[in-house]
Amino acid sequence: MENSPKKRKKVKDIFPPHELKPSLFSEAPEEIEEPETQEEESQISLEMQEESITITQMETSPEIQEEIKKLREEKQSEEARIIDSPIQEKKKKGQRIFFYFMIPVVMALLYYLGFIGLARAEIMITSRKMEIPFTKEVLIDSNVSSIDTAKAIIPGNLFSFNSTETEEFTSTGQGKDEQKAKGIITIYNNYSTAPQILVATTRFETPDNKIFRLDSRTVIPGATTENGKLVPSTIDVRVTADQSGPDYNIEACNLPECKFTIPGFEGMPEFDGFYGVSKNSMTGGSLGSVPVVSSGDIKNAEDVILDKIIKSIDQDLENKIPPGLTILSGAKSGVKISKLSSDAEIGDYVDKFTVEAEVTVKVIAFDENNIIRYIQGVLEEDRDENYNFCKDLEIEYSDLETDFDKGSLKVTARANQFLCHQLDLEEIKGSVIGKNQGELDEIFGNNPGIEEVKIKFWPFWIKKVPNSLQKTNILIDANFEQEQENID
Repeated sequence: MENSPKKRKKVKDIFPPHELKPSLFSEAPEEIEEPETQEEESQISLEMQEESITITQMETSPEIQEEIKKLREEKQSEEARIIDSPIQEKKKKGQRIFFYFMIPVVMALLYYLGFIGLARAEIMITSRKMEIPFTKEVLIDSNVSSIDTAKAIIPGNLFSFNSTETEEFTSTGQGKDEQKAKGIITIYNNYSTAPQILVATTRFETPDNKIFRLDSRTVIPGATTENGKLVPSTIDVRVTADQSGPDYNIEACNLPECKFTIPGFEGMPEFDGFYGVSKNSMTGGSLGSVPVVSSGDIKNAEDVILDKIIKSIDQDLENKIPPGLTILSGAKSGVKISKLSSDAEIGDYVDKFTVEAEVTVKVIAFDENNIIRYIQGVLEEDRDENYNFCKDLEIEYSDLETDFDKGSLKVTARANQFLCHQLDLEEIKGSVIGKNQGELDEIFGNNPGIEEVKIKFWPFWIKKVPNSLQKTNILIDANFEQEQENID
């Protein structure tokens, strides 16, 4: 069948004669190769039908054209089905194979994550403990350099801080500026040839009743005579106004309009014989207010400068004492004032004044670690070899006695020392690997140094410790240390 020549069919054998028009075939009809198989025959038939439809559709009715369209769509659908069916079937088969292959892979991954990759364990162990109280008097001495356990002496440090401050302050008090006018008068003795003594503060009065007084005792020389006539004698003296104020700043007072009389001679012959004149004005009389240093100014200045100098010393205490040293509240001396002075006194008429202060403070400090070492040294003699000191002490101090001259501090120290049973962490790690809850309970229950154990597995379906120590967290006395920190 395969080697036989293909049979050919004429177009007229495919289409009925009445559907062919002579004008379409001027020559002999073309032969068509006969298909070798039924499928090829069907394909050729469809192609020939399409060609026949195409040739004749221009002269067919609308109903026939609609039928031709349906035949063409059915042909295309059939061709698509024939081509796609094997591809789709092959694709579905591949999907089924991939799905069956992935099931064990996913199961293996879930097992790894759930039981190996994500597995974790946390074991919190509380060791057995003992608490030993301690109370003893110790001497902190700045003259020693090491701990003397037998004599209960701890090395200390004596610090002495000296500071000097000087500051200027403004006077806030107000004083009256009451100044009396002063000047010079010339006294005349036109009374007798005998001298006349006038005591200090002798009054001289102006025509308008202003009083001036002699500053000092004065002897007025006696007058002389010439040709039987009395020639007055004179003497210049200093006088001060009896009252303060500018009203006594008077102009010169000269004869004949003005002269100073002596009220003490009034009613006596000497009243007209003794008098004074002034060639110059009286000056200096004034009334007003001026700054004056008050007692409050002095006290405030002393308080301010002492507060400033004490803050300076406190800063020195913070910056100059090495960190890590302990200073108890009673181990600091009071402020010793070696100098506190001012360049002005209460009542001085000055606008500003200066105060200077110098103080000294002494401090005894110590390293508290030395106290801890001393206490543990005392308790070491009675310590059980299975227990170690754990957690630093919280020490209370009382009954302080300081001697800053000797640089020593006597104090009573009280503390509670905890001792924890020794546990070998590496041994515990090696014993818990891969163990379940029951096995862990037996292991920890047989350890005399363990008081309590808390075990956590994660995720929740894990029932034993992982085989990797990196996935196992073992904590010893973590809660105890946390509780002590909270107490502190």
